[in-house]
Amino acid sequence: MQKLTTVITESNDYSEKVIKLYESMGPVYLWHKLSDTEKDKALSEANIIAIGLSMQFDKNYLDKIPKLKVIATPTTGLNHIDMEHAAKKGIEVISLRGHADFLQNITSTAEHAWGMALALARRLPWAFEDVKKGNWDRLKWRGHEMKNKTLGIVGLGRLGKMMSRYGNAFGMKVLASDPNVAEDKMKEYGAEKVELPELFKMSDVVTLHVLLTDAVYNLVKEEHLRSMKPTSYLVNTARAELIEKGSLYKALENKWISGAGIDVMWDELPDGSHLQKDPLFEYAKTHQNLIIAPHVGGATYEAMEATQYFIGELVHKYFSEQK
Repeated sequence: MQKLTTVITESNDYSEKVIKLYESMGPVYLWHKLSDTEKDKALSEANIIAIGLSMQFDKNYLDKIPKLKVIATPTTGLNHIDMEHAAKKGIEVISLRGHADFLQNITSTAEHAWGMALALARRLPWAFEDVKKGNWDRLKWRGHEMKNKTLGIVGLGRLGKMMSRYGNAFGMKVLASDPNVAEDKMKEYGAEKVELPELFKMSDVVTLHVLLTDAVYNLVKEEHLRSMKPTSYLVNTARAELIEKGSLYKALENKWISGAGIDVMWDELPDGSHLQKDPLFEYAKTHQNLIIAPHVGGATYEAMEATQYFIGELVHKYFSEQK
């Protein structure tokens, strides 16, 4: 195998095991340890960029890395990479997309989505904030049980199936909408197949688990949110672009739904500057029914080490097979 230079952009707390794997192929630069001058040098030499979600690899950025051969990203979503431009430049993108067998054991995002649903139903963030003020008002923070409620899952893939199991374990009726999963298969996973409009109308909790592609941009429209029960909750740990821009804010402002938990936002930027442009950010400051997390669904120590190493092995295999 030829000697290859790797730049790891999300290198703070990066697995030592994974770093050693890349070092077996050649020099490794850890982004957070580099000065600006050193970063420019690293990019000029890089054959492999191991990234996460903290940087956007658009056309301009990709053009700054002349020797780049592989982008390694331990994600299923790829909207942080200009895939069209990468293809034009002959850059291989190695990701988790399509590796269903491996991903079956990665539960972090499903657990996060379920935690958001529970936190909304039991009003936990705001109850805790109230306690920190010295209050102890248990009746003020009464919530709702999941038992006997209806869970609606949009996308019954890997994560959707996990959510179905969680819903069943909590005694919920589970509905699912997914054109790629047959009705009998859904029954095997404890879910009843329904069309998308029906799911939104009938569910007490709707959770999104759809892989973002051009075909599903704005999949969830204002009319879907308007049709939801006023007591219902929406959870999105997939991608913000699945929901028509501005419609979630409208749903909360107009009380079409009782609350929402989101791990993703439109036009996300690594430095958080997108928050100032999003009305949901201001809404969350003054209301007690919206939880916003900084895209941490997959960010557990266990999941990140496992996925980083898996991607590292795929990169090693890719270059080992090159002639």
